[in-house]
Amino acid sequence: MTIENTLRQADNEVIVEGLLQEVRLETRNTTDGRGFIGGEIDIEVSEGSVHTLRVFSMKEKKDGSENGIYKGLLTVKEEYVSIAKVGRDEADKVRITAGQLGVNDYVGGDGQVKTHPQLSTNFINRVQANDTFEPKAEFEVEMVIQSVAEEMDREGEETGRVKLKGFVPQYGGGIAPLEFVAEGEGAEYIRDTYEKGQTVKIYGDIVNKVEITKIEEAVGFGKPKEKIKRNFVREYLITGGSEPYEEENVNTYDVKAIGKALTEREVYLEGLIKKAEEKAKNGNKPAKKEEKKGFGSKPKKEEKTIDISDDDLPF
Repeated sequence: MTIENTLRQADNEVIVEGLLQEVRLETRNTTDGRGFIGGEIDIEVSEGSVHTLRVFSMKEKKDGSENGIYKGLLTVKEEYVSIAKVGRDEADKVRITAGQLGVNDYVGGDGQVKTHPQLSTNFINRVQANDTFEPKAEFEVEMVIQSVAEEMDREGEETGRVKLKGFVPQYGGGIAPLEFVAEGEGAEYIRDTYEKGQTVKIYGDIVNKVEITKIEEAVGFGKPKEKIKRNFVREYLITGGSEPYEEENVNTYDVKAIGKALTEREVYLEGLIKKAEEKAKNGNKPAKKEEKKGFGSKPKKEEKTIDISDDDLPF
């Protein structure tokens, strides 16, 4: 996605440090034979708090030279050890200092576009034995404010926290709609100071955890029945932020340019729906019959490929 006057990529940094919980990476080929690596890694920051990050890299750069990012991710796939493989005591301690906040857009089974927040990175490093190990998950990002509103609970009551929605310009002119929350002094400042259309920089904690509550149900006789309730919490909690950028500031985003980017995003999302519809139609075509082989012969195993164009690549 690009617009005529490409938006400046926002400052966007994610830091995650913790134990490598699981690696789910695959090396595959596009239909025209280009190799790439992609998938997800999970990092445990604390018990019950795990963060998933997407990774992707082509095997070669556009000029045909070796891609160092691919090589690094291949090392993670083949050499890094995770909790899932060897247990918590032996798992690698890893650090990510160049992650980013973004969104994952896809078409659901109902034919509608779903958008969820997503963390991504292409640089994963082991924490060396002589380094200080500080498990954490933090963000710092510039954004254009869309709205400031009170957070409401399921009963429709105000929680005292504030929801800050905004747009984060991405590489290449794309734009990611994201939502943040603030509480206490931060919520008060945002209510009084932040307004729609302003450019600000905020930072805070990435929260992804499971809250477990045990409830004992009364019974007529015998031991009380214990019921476990799990509440999944995933949010970007603001712990600090800048004053709104001045209009004269060269880093202040032009609201009209943001509007153009949003229009182009809508076109992109419509394209996702059309692709999904075409794929569904093609999927209904009868499958080709498998060619019969003679005695003792085995069908040739097909190499994993995927139909992917330059427009689909996440960079």
